Amino acid sequence: MRTTFGTILVLLGCLLAAPAVAAYALVGEVTDQQRYLDAVEPLADDPAIQQSVASQIDAALGDKVPASAKPLVDQSVDTFVKSAEFRQLWLSVNKEAHPEVLAMLRGEESGSLSVQGDAIVLDLGDVTTQLRDRMTTEGVPFAAQIPQINANVELISRPAVRQLVPAFDLLETLSVILPIVALALLLGGVLIAARKGRVLIVGGIGLVVMMLLLVLAAFLARSQVTARSPRPELAGSFYDALTSQVLTIAWIVCAVGGVAVIVGGIAAAASSKRQAPPPPPRRRAHFSH
Repeated sequence: MRTTFGTILVLLGCLLAAPAVAAYALVGEVTDQQRYLDAVEPLADDPAIQQSVASQIDAALGDKVPASAKPLVDQSVDTFVKSAEFRQLWLSVNKEAHPEVLAMLRGEESGSLSVQGDAIVLDLGDVTTQLRDRMTTEGVPFAAQIPQINANVELISRPAVRQLVPAFDLLETLSVILPIVALALLLGGVLIAARKGRVLIVGGIGLVVMMLLLVLAAFLARSQVTARSPRPELAGSFYDALTSQVLTIAWIVCAVGGVAVIVGGIAAAASSKRQAPPPPPRRRAHFSH
């Protein structure tokens, strides 16, 4: 009876493990500003984002640069989007936009993030000064004549955000209590059970299955987000940045589940060996003379 009740508790804990991991990791990644900045900082080196900004600069320059100076200008623009100055600009803008990203996911109106068409756009602002300084340093002709250039990056589509809002609202509500309840059910079930080895095996398999389902759900959600966005490559990069910790923790829990199966198997085998009845005594053969 104790083993049955413990198994039920462990199975309930496994069912809650996936939303608990998603709630803890995703909400923490988005609501904590430093963790958010740590997540999006590598996006400054993403070729899709660099190419998007470089293309906007080239379009703004248009025919304002003589053909003879175009190769040098293009090289300078390419150097700029890969520079430390661009990375610092990216971090600064994201730091200012973080409250708006949070408001956007909570279904509130955002101010710094603009809506252009059907896309949520991160405004990088005026990049003219940084570009002029770099071109001047590199000796590019006509650097002083560079016009004012505003750059932006399309993060995600508005319909995709609306689809994510209900899930994020629920996860934010449960982000504290759900991991505690799931862990309590898992540990409580193992402690209550008389046959702990068997319950560990059930719990380990359950955790592995639920974490694999969570990874699959994250993959399917990414497909939905990118399919609904005007720039799938940019939306995909942004989605990956915000969900990276969810997947990391999911794989860690999956490994813990695998260890639980191994430990449970060893414990169950040892318990069966202890409970096995002793072999009957061997009778000695008697020979008559």
